Amino acid sequence: MNPIYKRVLAIALIIASGQAATAALLDDFIDPRDGMFDVSHWLAERKGFFPIPIIITEPAVGFGLGAGLLFLHDPLAGKTEAGETFDPQNIDQKGRIIPPSVSGLFGGYTENDSWFVGGAHLGIWKNDRIRYTGALAQASVNLKFFGLDGGTGPSSNGFGFNIEPTILFQELKFRLKDSDFYAGINYLLLDSSVEFDLSDLLPTEIPSPKFDSRSASVSLLLDYDSRDTLFTPSNGLSAGLRASLYREAFGSDDEFEKYKAYAKFFTMLTDTLVLGLRGEFDTLDGEAAFYEYPFINLRGIPAFRYQGETVTVGEAEFRWNFTTRWSLILFGGVGRAQSIDALTPADDTVYTKGIGFRYFIARRFGAHAGVDVAEGPEDTAVYLTFGQAWY
Repeated sequence: MNPIYKRVLAIALIIASGQAATAALLDDFIDPRDGMFDVSHWLAERKGFFPIPIIITEPAVGFGLGAGLLFLHDPLAGKTEAGETFDPQNIDQKGRIIPPSVSGLFGGYTENDSWFVGGAHLGIWKNDRIRYTGALAQASVNLKFFGLDGGTGPSSNGFGFNIEPTILFQELKFRLKDSDFYAGINYLLLDSSVEFDLSDLLPTEIPSPKFDSRSASVSLLLDYDSRDTLFTPSNGLSAGLRASLYREAFGSDDEFEKYKAYAKFFTMLTDTLVLGLRGEFDTLDGEAAFYEYPFINLRGIPAFRYQGETVTVGEAEFRWNFTTRWSLILFGGVGRAQSIDALTPADDTVYTKGIGFRYFIARRFGAHAGVDVAEGPEDTAVYLTFGQAWY
């Protein structure tokens, strides 16, 4: 499942908690199994237009808020291959569950003056034999560049920069027979304007460096997904391979390749303890704009803090369901960014750890929501988490 698709559906689940708070005593928001607050029934038949809030907690851009307007083409609960609305309590329902198609507009703003606007369509076609994702967006993002030396070189304090990309994304994936494998292709275009803030280094009469850059790629991909739910899995595997070719023929200024492999595995160790394991490998071959190089993506580390030619990440998470509704989360991760300079390597290995909690907010969808507090090498960050934290 495409990460954008999962995030949109997960946020749609969580918005119900805010909208339902004033009506928590109504039967629609009480699970008849345990009498606890649950938004499953209220969400199950949702179709048509659906407003959602967007809450941003990425430490690289600071806290932010946004809004989206979704159009659900089918009930949010999805349907079976027979066309019936999915109901996990109906043991007579057979066949694979088909998630709904979703269209939407969205926008947001953060405390460091970053913003984004755009629209997307997530299409499920031919009884989930074909999945389409399309998006067009514009953004202005204020970040820091720490160098391509694994995060430990002379720029380790970071140089501020602003990037204003126009983003076009198109993807098609095809199910391989009746398996859980998908093969596909996508096109990504980033047409960007980049400006560095070097006011602390240059005299005020000298303008900061500014340049335009365009990256465009065609990617081949293979995905596998056997998780028991898209939102907060307890069992199953999600894994994939990506090969992205950046070529002038596709509209790119530079020619290079990017390769990615990832795996996310979940298993129940006991009736109340779930183990999650995540591994990722990203590498870039060739010369590219600095923002194209991979970075360590872990809770507790801001985006772009540790960049390099090759990045590897590993993370483990334990979820203890100490009641039927509440869970305690313990997690830890390790990441390594390899310098692009083979003569004077400055690779860096960093570690993170954290704790969090979850509330089982939508039993019918297998969705939990909560808060994570993560400690990285430099700072501590707080994340609002919808579904599983690994997108």
